[in-house]
Amino acid sequence: MYDILKKNSAFFFPYLLALLAGTSFLMLWNRIDVSMFINGHHNAVTDFFFAYWTDVGLGWLVIPVALILAFIRFRYMLMAIICFLVTFGVNDSIKFALHTPRPSIVLGDLHQSFYHVPGVDVYEWDSFPSGHTAIAFGMFCLLALLSKKSSVKFFFFLFAFLVGYSRIYLAEHFITDVMAASVIGVACAIFTYTIFTNWKAINTFAGIDKPLINLSGK
Repeated sequence: MYDILKKNSAFFFPYLLALLAGTSFLMLWNRIDVSMFINGHHNAVTDFFFAYWTDVGLGWLVIPVALILAFIRFRYMLMAIICFLVTFGVNDSIKFALHTPRPSIVLGDLHQSFYHVPGVDVYEWDSFPSGHTAIAFGMFCLLALLSKKSSVKFFFFLFAFLVGYSRIYLAEHFITDVMAASVIGVACAIFTYTIFTNWKAINTFAGIDKPLINLSGK
């Protein structure tokens, strides 16, 4: 585990800082105050950006990721698919078991209003943990683990972070929903990466480390 964190510090260092910052905020204020603060600072540019960027956390993300990895290694493509399935399974099992109210319900009960970004559907239930955030962190963390460049690893963190931030900005989730989901996504990515890296049995499959889609014909 330490080696994974060290080799991928460009992803995990800012991620741990983000978790620390979020925890610090929650020690000073409650989840409603933090989420209301983020939701309350908006403008036309960020409205437009987050309204679309949040969809990166939808399940379709696995399709382009797996397709791109199929041109590199079959093993990597399998990693992406398994990572998605495990992340989705764990996160949504918790989500539907708890069935917690989203900000729209909680704030409504407290007679507080929130900023509604035009054109965005705001849901009412199954708030904890955030599915979009879990999928984004699972996929982008896995890509960071597979990448060799530190700058690319950092940008993968940034991409995932912005998805998580968008869920609070759009008043779809509380900060606690997002933080928990990010941990689930990262944990599932590390789990998948470790299994496919250390599981000797998978190395017996011919072509596991060759491209599934080989346009060169070699």
